[in-house]
Amino acid sequence: MVLANRSALPVLTLADVRGRPIGMHMPPPGVLERRDVARREALVRRIVNEFEELPGLSLSLRQTMKLLGVDEAACLRILDALTRAGHIRRDARHLYVRRERVL
Repeated sequence: MVLANRSALPVLTLADVRGRPIGMHMPPPGVLERRDVARREALVRRIVNEFEELPGLSLSLRQTMKLLGVDEAACLRILDALTRAGHIRRDARHLYVRRERVL
């Protein structure tokens, strides 16, 4: 619908405005992972190697966050996964230490 106005140009209503498609990159169907899996795996390998190479190493959550350069939530997820996998454990002082291997 065109409304009359004082200038020579017609005034359009909202109903006259036509949209156009927006181009967006979408992940392939079935892919739900939004995290950088390669970076996470590199961080996990790094922290496992640190504890293996330095048997007496004990780190607090804050120290581990600083070492890895990640936020608290990501660091907790990594440390929890490593604890469940048996690579590290939390001691009585709430520090993360290497879990000793029983032969």
